[in-house]
Amino acid sequence: MNCYWIENSEYALAALREASAGVAAVPLASIESHGPHLPLGSDPLVIENVMRRVAAQETVAVLPTVIYSSVIEARSLLGAININSEILMDLVENICDEIYRNGFDKVVLVHGHGGNVALSSAFLKRVLERDKPYVVYSLPVLAGCWNAVKALLESPEENTGHACEFETSMNLAAHPALVDLPALGEKTFPNMPTPQVGSAQTPIEWNAHHPEMAVGFPQRATANKGEKMLALWAEGIVHDLRLIKQDTLTRRLMDDYTRQAHSLRP
Repeated sequence: MNCYWIENSEYALAALREASAGVAAVPLASIESHGPHLPLGSDPLVIENVMRRVAAQETVAVLPTVIYSSVIEARSLLGAININSEILMDLVENICDEIYRNGFDKVVLVHGHGGNVALSSAFLKRVLERDKPYVVYSLPVLAGCWNAVKALLESPEENTGHACEFETSMNLAAHPALVDLPALGEKTFPNMPTPQVGSAQTPIEWNAHHPEMAVGFPQRATANKGEKMLALWAEGIVHDLRLIKQDTLTRRLMDDYTRQAHSLRP
């Protein structure tokens, strides 16, 4: 069955809705600098590769990737397309509303961009606050398989995070023609000092730590590692989708919460 929403007719979409148990996935990505060696569209290119693998293993309605996102940190470098967090949440809410209008009652946000804090936390609260009749699930980057991915790396964990060994490896596996490792030369990206303010966080934390939007030792990346990582990521999403299809507790708890919250009104 073709799982891609836009490639189905309206009649085929009805069959996909039935076969997917009413579950639709929305991949979320970004356009931003990924160092001198990776394309600006690394996130959408990688997550679309992952979702092809997912759709080959599990029936789920896959929406087109939302490629524009919150990349406020990346605005200091050329190429970023940043969307205001409130506008982004409005857009994704609108998409979710439309998915529900078409008969799907479970929407899975599949994150291909780790900086989407607004959508990974605040948006879920918005869904609850606005008494949405559908359930939204938010799957983080790598869908819980970080420990398995980490075991494939030569770099220590503190030298990973963006345009690093693991992200470069996945790009090499997903679209090798767009990766320019020679552009790196011997340049690496050590973690830089951040403001010393104890346990407090600051608005400039990421930029202070990673001013070039790249981390660690991308030269250690290989396509072989990347292929294994992409497979692990897809397997993690498939595992969670199967649990989501069976989940009835979340909807029941949301309904209970809404009844209790409304019963407090005079």
